[in-house]
Amino acid sequence: MKMCQAIAYQGHKVSLITRGIKNNKVNDYDYYGVKPNFKLYKLKINNYRFISSFIFSIYIYYKIIIIKPELIYSRHRFSLIVTRFFNHIPMIFEDHSPPSGIYKSLIKNSINSNIYKIVLISNALENLYKKILPSIKRVKVVIAHDGADPINKKIVQSKNINLKINKSKINCGYIGHLYEGRGIGIILEIAKYLTETSFHIVGGNESDVNFWRSKNMRTNVIFHGYVNNNKIPSILNQFDILLAPYQKQVLLENKLNTAQWMSPLKIFEYMAAGKPIICSDLLVIKEILTHRVNALLVNSDNPKEWVQSIIEVCSDSSLSNQLGQRARIDLLKDFTWKIRAKKILNE
Repeated sequence: MKMCQAIAYQGHKVSLITRGIKNNKVNDYDYYGVKPNFKLYKLKINNYRFISSFIFSIYIYYKIIIIKPELIYSRHRFSLIVTRFFNHIPMIFEDHSPPSGIYKSLIKNSINSNIYKIVLISNALENLYKKILPSIKRVKVVIAHDGADPINKKIVQSKNINLKINKSKINCGYIGHLYEGRGIGIILEIAKYLTETSFHIVGGNESDVNFWRSKNMRTNVIFHGYVNNNKIPSILNQFDILLAPYQKQVLLENKLNTAQWMSPLKIFEYMAAGKPIICSDLLVIKEILTHRVNALLVNSDNPKEWVQSIIEVCSDSSLSNQLGQRARIDLLKDFTWKIRAKKILNE
């Protein structure tokens, strides 16, 4: 949704073909906080793995015939079965993990057909891709980390979501999924040492929130549950320090470990907030963040280092301001959705 908005801002006519849950009455543009400057074609279908993907691919085929696009941009691997039938239309394919199984063959065949450019989210992913699929060298490869929209603080402050935060305390925030490897356990450990600091955890489905609540014995850790994407800027604006304690294994819902090549949306949303960031020092994170320049990078699984970093940021206002301001400057310079869209289309 963010990328379609950004591509449309470049002056292009954009149509997004997607799928979603049946009977979902939420306005998708409002949900993601984007302007309706592109058309949205949504197949309302529940997720039944390959069956849903197959049905969705038929829907894509039909919509391509109707829309008659001059360029196809896809992140949906399974749809490569369909897009090969339109080899007269140039295609940009974006991928967020190394190819494997049937998808490896699909991508390889599409490179020989109509894919002329592949977008990958990190240098680390490009290196893995080249080892697994050497034929990628035949096409243009663009490294485009994920991004975020700039935050207009005046607008955000006027629309604050009330988290009932105690402003007399330091408030550390985490926003994102609560899957294994996201470092929620580390936050619970940190809270034991910093009893006068509040730790706010925003996100997660109901079962994950209940699981971590059952593990939490601290009154200074507050679970707020899931929030819509369009509320994130307002929530980030209420925290003093933003935490991203990724572990060496960062799992998705399907248990895929992405720690080696990921480009987390959370990091860019944090940068947009202009608040000091404390993040794990994973190698792929260093493609975006630099220690003591736009963030503090610490050992992912050492709670005491996290505690020391939080104390340092709290006691040094100059460092705190520097980290937050530089992170926001770096986002505006390199990592907004508009910049990402322009880079992908023009390179």
